Amino acid sequence: MSVVPFSVGTSEVRIVEVSPDRTSIVIINNHAAAVIYVRFKKGVAITNGMPVFSKATMSLSIPEDDPSTDVWCVSDTPATPVVVYEGFGK
Repeated sequence: MSVVPFSVGTSEVRIVEVSPDRTSIVIINNHAAAVIYVRFKKGVAITNGMPVFSKATMSLSIPEDDPSTDVWCVSDTPATPVVVYEGFGK
């Protein structure tokens, strides 16, 4: 398992790179008030991303979802702490 912290601001950033071996992803918004927005391709904005509200998580796993893709993120607040867990097990 890989655990990677990010500081996400108002400009998009790739928080997860493509990995065909990955079996799960958990994205945690660790901010008390900020909302982050995620999208599975470049070009994420607060108008087209899926919201992850403050102190909330989003998770993807096989076989229901496709956790092998890359993930882009943007926040409505500068310097939003985000943590990404990547799983590579069965």
